[in-house]
Amino acid sequence: MTSLCIAAAVPPTTALRWIKVMTEKGWLVRARDPADGRRVYVGLGTDALVRLDLYFARLPGF
Repeated sequence: MTSLCIAAAVPPTTALRWIKVMTEKGWLVRARDPADGRRVYVGLGTDALVRLDLYFARLPGF
């Protein structure tokens, strides 16, 4: 989560708020690291992956 907030180049409160919104919409999924309960991984949800695949499939050269 920390790395994602830094990569977004926005205040952590803003990044966390948007991560929450996108998780509620199913665009992102969160998973705790089984080895370190303090760490949370964020990935794309199934719907977001499908939509991105369709988008890139329509681009010339892909």
